Amino acid sequence: MTTTQLNQLSHRIGTINALSKGEVGQNRLVYSPTWISAQQQVINWGLQLGFDVTVDDFGTTYMDIPGTVHPDQIIAAGSHIDTVAQGGRFDGLYGVLGGLQAIENLLESVGRPKKTLRLISFSEEEGSRFPDTFTGSKHYTGQPINLAMTDPNGVSFEDARRNAVAKLKITGVKSGRPELPSTFTELHIEQGPRLIDHHLQIGLVTSIVGQRRFTVTVKGIANHAGTTPMDERADALEMAVTLISDLSQQAHQLDKGLTFTVGEMHISPNTSNVIPGLVTFSIDTRHNNEAVLDQFEQIINQVVERSQDTNIINSVNRWAKSDVTHLDDQLLAANQKIADRLGFSSTQLASGAGHDSQIMAKVTRTTMIFVPSINGISHAPEENTSQEDLLRGVELLTESLHQQAY
Repeated sequence: MTTTQLNQLSHRIGTINALSKGEVGQNRLVYSPTWISAQQQVINWGLQLGFDVTVDDFGTTYMDIPGTVHPDQIIAAGSHIDTVAQGGRFDGLYGVLGGLQAIENLLESVGRPKKTLRLISFSEEEGSRFPDTFTGSKHYTGQPINLAMTDPNGVSFEDARRNAVAKLKITGVKSGRPELPSTFTELHIEQGPRLIDHHLQIGLVTSIVGQRRFTVTVKGIANHAGTTPMDERADALEMAVTLISDLSQQAHQLDKGLTFTVGEMHISPNTSNVIPGLVTFSIDTRHNNEAVLDQFEQIINQVVERSQDTNIINSVNRWAKSDVTHLDDQLLAANQKIADRLGFSSTQLASGAGHDSQIMAKVTRTTMIFVPSINGISHAPEENTSQEDLLRGVELLTESLHQQAY
């Protein structure tokens, strides 16, 4: 990449991130006003560069440069446009805009491809607004989605979706869900410390861990904090803390590679002088062995159920499940050769985070390219990657797409 191309990539990333100006981190939750503005901007860049642009009913955007010889063979790259609440500058977005830059680089240097090049900006991956993940890539690949979902404010998924997608149907944009690609490559920051800790420049992903998400509900009795004797309380928060501590210990004992995270908790009535009567908390657990996840799910159910008190009722609901996914060996080997030829230090590794690639891998040959995350931080405002590493990732993606499509 030239200095001009690097500046262009940085400008585009900065333009999208500026949409969350004045907020803590990035807040492109799916179908929010900021998400709409970001997807509109990506569409406009595609139209300006001469891409054929299509938007589907979920707001995923497909931008094609038709092939001159085999237009029906589609080589795709991309990622997701949404973020977690108060997220970082690069998660998802780098894969979308890095893919755009790679295709633009190829058009400038070698002209139109023999096979169709496609950039995909998936509508949603994070599961941060509605209780489902990967709805963009699931819709594209024809997998079931719960359309009756609502967000914490009671807004229905369907209302939010229709309102947002209508604003993407600008002049020059077609509606529809295009055919699936022959291959899919996702460029992404690692979101972990392995590359940065070992001073490596590129990670080539072999597989993606399985993950499961649960909501635990603890129903006690709200009562006066000063007049209710300690031995007569049904304190939902005290029970929730006990459950979390027990489950954390069980996860560590089961397998050191198993992750256990409680990232969200709601307390009612959430006031200082009332004993909590209702608590809900999330559980996110991940591992690269499906049997370990099965075993820990059984433990979660057992711990929650056996912790019943006469005045406290506990329940658990699993609302998201993604299986361990193995990516394409042939694309992995080809990218390894490219990385070696370019002189990039690299390693092959499993991804501890979920990605649209695990959905795409069900229907097409799929691979992922990682670049380092400074201090291993992601899903936070401090998320960062050096300009040099952003450049290397796009350069490797450019060469990979060139090899596949020309």
